[in-house]
Amino acid sequence: MGLGGGSGGGTILGAGNSFTGAAKAIEVYGDFAVAYSGVVSADNTETTLIESTTGNFLFVGTWLPQYMVASQSGDDYRFVVYLNNSIVASVIMASAADRDAFYLQANLIIPAYTQVKITAQNTSDTSANDVGGILTGRIYRS
Repeated sequence: MGLGGGSGGGTILGAGNSFTGAAKAIEVYGDFAVAYSGVVSADNTETTLIESTTGNFLFVGTWLPQYMVASQSGDDYRFVVYLNNSIVASVIMASAADRDAFYLQANLIIPAYTQVKITAQNTSDTSANDVGGILTGRIYRS
């Protein structure tokens, strides 16, 4: 529940739009939208980090893959962005050496009422490591 006792729908920014933790869904805060997957354990099976459908707005923002392994792992991870089940972006994060590589981010423009799914998959072997994703941006309503 938000600070002002409401759920955030139509309230003043800050009064009802409290961050409640990592989630797969895209959350709207005034004119901004965000999805933080949090830490997700992903192995060689394509694992969903973020999955949501946009509302009545245009999303303009950035997607950033996260490799959250504390120790050096030799595993490579493939991160994929789907819009309406079509691959629109993909990147291979080459082992934990790239885990702080902000150059792997992608700029995205996502139309209204679009299904968004972001996945991760270990492409080196079957081991599971902690990964995640951050999707942040500005929304525009007509």
